[in-house]
Amino acid sequence: MSNTNMNTPSIYECLLCHQKFSSISLLLRHEKSKHNDNKFIPHRNSLYLPPPELIIQYQNAFIIHIKKRLEHSASSKSLSIDALPETIFVHLFEYEPTFRYSPAQREYYCEFQGKDGEERLKQILNCEYWNFQQDKTTGYGLNFNWSLLELNENGRNLKCGITTCTFMVDSGEECVLLNTFV
Repeated sequence: MSNTNMNTPSIYECLLCHQKFSSISLLLRHEKSKHNDNKFIPHRNSLYLPPPELIIQYQNAFIIHIKKRLEHSASSKSLSIDALPETIFVHLFEYEPTFRYSPAQREYYCEFQGKDGEERLKQILNCEYWNFQQDKTTGYGLNFNWSLLELNENGRNLKCGITTCTFMVDSGEECVLLNTFV
């Protein structure tokens, strides 16, 4: 019994311009060079508008975990929590100037820097004091990233997302928050 699929080469198509590639690495290279600042999400119509209560719950999750991480910046560099569906990430960040989406990686990215970024996050997180700190001269730069993770076990499939919040304090210390999201 032979499998004819083993002899068929895989074709990888750019979901943005429909150009075809013989390998995922060529598709990724193309996407990075031609569509690096892409904001278009091909499957956007399948992402539902989350209810306000759900948005508030995840805004609170970000605030609580960021504040806890800022309080204990000398301890562990990462924290993992279950919290954020793809639709929440998209809803919170898709209209930001630094928002980007990679269809080949199924990954989103959004960055906030300086006073403008700090003020914008106050609006997004709906919290005036999300970044409260002892030293008022210290500032933060934050990067938010969401990527799809597919798990398969015994014929069962689970699609979940992983969100990473990386922030730099003025001292140069990098802190990472990892969130596993269903």
